[in-house]
Amino acid sequence: MKLASPVNPDLYLGTVTLVTASQVQVNLPKATARPERRGLSRGAVGDFVFVDCDRIKILGRVIETRIPDGERLSVEPKLGATIEPNPIGHVQLLATVEQGANTLKRGLPAFPRIGDSVYLADPKLMAELIRNAVAKPGEATLRVGRIDAAEGVDIHLPPEKVFGRHTGVFGATGGGKSWTLAMLLQELKANGGKAILLDPTGEFVDIDPVDEVFAFEEIPGHKHVHFPYRRVTEDDLFTVFKPGGQSQGPKLREAIKSLKLVTATNVVAPNGVTYSKGRVVKRGKPRGPFYEALEVNAKALHAPHCDFDIQWLPDQIKAECIYSSDRDNPANFGGPDNNTLSYCEALVARITTQIQSPELQCLFQQKGVSLVDELDAFIADDQRGVAVISFREVRFEHHTREVLLNIIGRHLLALAREGRFKDRPLVVMLDEAHQFLGRSVGDEYGSTQLDAFGLIAKEGRKYGLTCVLATQRPRDIPHDVLSQLGTLFVHRLTNKQDRDTVESACGDLDRGAAQFIPMLAPGEAVVIGPDLPAPVPIFVTPPTSPPDSRGPAFQASWARRREAVANNAPAAPLDDVL
Repeated sequence: MKLASPVNPDLYLGTVTLVTASQVQVNLPKATARPERRGLSRGAVGDFVFVDCDRIKILGRVIETRIPDGERLSVEPKLGATIEPNPIGHVQLLATVEQGANTLKRGLPAFPRIGDSVYLADPKLMAELIRNAVAKPGEATLRVGRIDAAEGVDIHLPPEKVFGRHTGVFGATGGGKSWTLAMLLQELKANGGKAILLDPTGEFVDIDPVDEVFAFEEIPGHKHVHFPYRRVTEDDLFTVFKPGGQSQGPKLREAIKSLKLVTATNVVAPNGVTYSKGRVVKRGKPRGPFYEALEVNAKALHAPHCDFDIQWLPDQIKAECIYSSDRDNPANFGGPDNNTLSYCEALVARITTQIQSPELQCLFQQKGVSLVDELDAFIADDQRGVAVISFREVRFEHHTREVLLNIIGRHLLALAREGRFKDRPLVVMLDEAHQFLGRSVGDEYGSTQLDAFGLIAKEGRKYGLTCVLATQRPRDIPHDVLSQLGTLFVHRLTNKQDRDTVESACGDLDRGAAQFIPMLAPGEAVVIGPDLPAPVPIFVTPPTSPPDSRGPAFQASWARRREAVANNAPAAPLDDVL
């Protein structure tokens, strides 16, 4: 069916009087809000318009309206004879209408000329043009929002346009960021997708789209899990233990290699190698058999995972603090190196404490079931679409949250590199991303960058693993990660640094469009992306099961306390009041 013409004479707005590379100036003769005709005025800031350039039509948006300085008093009703004002406006040029294909196309094949007419855009027609530009007939689409609150015209985007190039959801507190995440989960599951949400606060654990909740404490209704340290990489283990100086790092690595040898040989020492209480004894022992055993078991020893008994790691580090050879018999390992041992004492004490600490029980104390096994089962199960990993119970000490999330991200990327998601794409969502990205763990002697999600953003797409990063502080997201985000849902951002960060990371959002971001209503967002013909402001589709994003209950709590003071009685429990 042929699309209606975007040029409707009944919606005439004005005429182009000035043209630049990205904007045009337009006469707006009907923009004045006279009391007797306010409802008939046309040309308000934010209106979408079509510029009629003869053979082509250009979609634009009004970003400024004004009257010349010499006519400012003409709008004052009590200053004598009324002079009819002559308003003018500036229109940002966004995309070109392909009338033959009934779609919008990025870029401008030709620019408007002075004298071209400008018309208001019909919301339904504009929504259809956008839908045709991004989706083919019969494709699965996500209903992400409405293009106009009054008209209620839905905007549908195919999953490749939303998740295919990674997604960012930005917005200040109360702007609707959590609702957008819940909406994306809802639409993804309804269309047969699969996603894992990493939830720092636990606000998403009870929403309807979630099929499974993994928690690091024993909580009714949730699956109690731990991440087995044997599936942690050596780099992650270094991040946890933070070896410093020139001695601690090499000795930790040698200790890990020795303990891996114990596991690789099934706790039976090769000829000439001595084991004692689960560790390798080197002091005064022959060097040759040990290095021969390392060569024979090289494949297991160079595997990235830490497959060894970690309870022996402190003792093995002490056992590594020896001279490389004996002065009297160079074929043997030497005696104890007390200087090196003194340098490593702090590391030994730190490891001993950490592997027994309650804060790190999610890694070292093996309570609950293995998260690695549970994720494998979830990924293989077509009946489950959305899983949440809750970090609400994970402690902040020892940087446990950041390290654990980085370990999970690294594990998912390893699965992606194995080809697990090539034919079955997985979307991993991270809420409050500013708490985890761009962070480093360590001290002045050495630090480790927590870069798992940065690597997912850079290379995960080619393996079928894409991410959704939600944050209220875009300025804290590393620029190399921001540059990899294709589609952005930008809610209200009041901080200028945040707006500048989004603007610099997105070529489609110029200064004119960025001016609307601080004024967005709760639940309203600008959708931007290379696969979209233009930045589109929408009211996000409310999720049928919204997350629990409530803040402190000031009214109920304070009312309870006022009543207690008035009655000279203890305050009632807050749950009774709520």
